[in-house]
Amino acid sequence: MQKECASRQPEVGARALTQGVKRNRTDASEAKTSEAKAPLRGLSCPISREMGDRDPAQARSSRGTRRTLCCRFSGLAKGEISKRNSTGAKGFTLAEVLLTLAIIGVVAALTIPAVVTKVTKDQYVVGLKKAYNTLKAVEREARQEHGEMENWDWSGTSTQQFEKYFLSHFDILKNCGATTEKGCFAEGLTSLGGGSAGNYNSAYYYKIVTSDGMSWAYEEVSYPTIPLRAQAAFWVDVNGLKGPNRYGRDIFLFDVFPSNLGIKPSGSYYGNGVTPMPTSDVDANCNTSSWGDFCAAKVLSEGAMNY
Repeated sequence: MQKECASRQPEVGARALTQGVKRNRTDASEAKTSEAKAPLRGLSCPISREMGDRDPAQARSSRGTRRTLCCRFSGLAKGEISKRNSTGAKGFTLAEVLLTLAIIGVVAALTIPAVVTKVTKDQYVVGLKKAYNTLKAVEREARQEHGEMENWDWSGTSTQQFEKYFLSHFDILKNCGATTEKGCFAEGLTSLGGGSAGNYNSAYYYKIVTSDGMSWAYEEVSYPTIPLRAQAAFWVDVNGLKGPNRYGRDIFLFDVFPSNLGIKPSGSYYGNGVTPMPTSDVDANCNTSSWGDFCAAKVLSEGAMNY
């Protein structure tokens, strides 16, 4: 009996070995078939779908075949991942989109006007600085041609004064002279506070438009017998005929003193041409409820339109 069992052991072992090989081949074939039906993505993983959820400790087969267990993600087929993404992803509803747009609209309505106002004010400030530089250049050239301003003849009319001392030193695009001709200075002017502020399109003011588009109006002040007092004035609209045509915004005043002061922004000195004007007086005539005559001095001093 023992001999019979012993004699059968090699046969049984060989048979078991053969069956094990067949089973391994069958498992490999099934794995390839399963892999072909549901190709794995992510990590390269020759593992059947049914092993995707197995514990790593069970990845060894009883036949000694060692297999690598991939992560759950790589065990999902591409089609399954796409399906899960398409069914599980959340989007925005129409109500949510409309609510977001409404919030953006409210914020824009509150902030954009303030931004536009600041940008516009900055443009006026740049224009005022350019106008002042132009006047100082004209003054310098006029002094070189006619000598010191205290020796000039201030008894003439606006036309006589302007044409004799200043006209040739401007780069003129259009000259309306001291006439009622329109097109050199805007009409419908307003004060900084919003009231009506007169009209410079009369024969009393000498008007020109320079090549940079700025409008200028010159007037003599008729104080020839008072030394140092401002004898004339320049009005400038830094953006020409465009709005708002308001004092302290796009229209500014400059005083002409027959002394070493020369041309100064209105609000720098009192009319006597000697006493500097204090900030309190400047602010009193450069705020949103005032006329706005002294805003040229305020803006040039502060470098901004803080009102």
